Amino acid sequence: MAKDYYKVLGIDRKATAAEIKKAYRKLARKYHPDVNPGNPDAEARFKEIQEAYRVLSDEEKRKQYDTYGFVPDEEGMPAGGAAGRTGWSGPQQDVRVEFHDAGFGGFGDMSEIFEQFFGGAARARRRRPRPQRGQDHELQVEISFEEAVRGTTVSIPLQRQVVCSACGGSGNVGGKVCPACHGAGVVISTERLKVRIPEGVRDGGKVRVAGKGAPGVNGGTPGDLYVRVKVRPHPFFKREGDTIRTTVPITFTEAYLGAEIEVGTIHGPVRTKVPPGTQSGKTFRLRGKGVRNPKTRAYGDHLYTVQIVVPTVISPAGRDVARRVADLYTEDPRAGLPRGL
Repeated sequence: MAKDYYKVLGIDRKATAAEIKKAYRKLARKYHPDVNPGNPDAEARFKEIQEAYRVLSDEEKRKQYDTYGFVPDEEGMPAGGAAGRTGWSGPQQDVRVEFHDAGFGGFGDMSEIFEQFFGGAARARRRRPRPQRGQDHELQVEISFEEAVRGTTVSIPLQRQVVCSACGGSGNVGGKVCPACHGAGVVISTERLKVRIPEGVRDGGKVRVAGKGAPGVNGGTPGDLYVRVKVRPHPFFKREGDTIRTTVPITFTEAYLGAEIEVGTIHGPVRTKVPPGTQSGKTFRLRGKGVRNPKTRAYGDHLYTVQIVVPTVISPAGRDVARRVADLYTEDPRAGLPRGL
């Protein structure tokens, strides 16, 4: 065998069709001329990989190759550099085939031999490969908390394989190898893709961009692109699903007597009341002031927890007030708490 196609693709002779395709794609990406411009060695290696895949990916051709060590091309000539094995030097010469088994190696007559050699190529041409959908791709973008809440548009540099427009993905033009894609049927395209991030997207959420994944095979539809969103945290607003949480400081006077205070929300400031006798750590709800759900379009709530702030300035007047406030406690606020394990 002049060329070992299995060795070219780096696979075992018992490799499955899926393993053959996986090995081919990996090598084709590595040695593609667009990835190795001006490298003749890479171009030659790429052509070898293409030749090996054309044979091993076709069930009929692979069977012929495994049996005889070569496969006839479009005109019935042995392909894959097998001329030395068969003695082929031109269309006028006969193909010399060595048979070691009695009865022509299991063939009933010579017509079956020629059918095996030359009929398979015609059958392969008549058979149309099944279209296959392209693979999905995924990448990640990082946006601010505000952009996630309100929605935004991001510009993403995208490099992917697309069907060659010069040959329509066939790999050849006018019976010759396509000069644009070098027979691969695909070329590498770089573009800046604008993706709309919807209002209310969560950290780790995905946005689907249809048709921007890998190109399809044999006329199949392209895969999709999934943009995974990473949201930077906000120093004040904390998000839990569609709910926003904040901590709001209040004075002792506001907590004791009650007051109207301003609470900042993602939609702007809101005036709300703190009832008299409010304890530090008490949580209140502002309905509909949370994040808008991208699916239901309903708004979540805003929960704010008040925290009583003690003055840090110690003065004689302050001491006097503090003593009078202490008289207001009718019981120990720590009564009932455990004193240890």
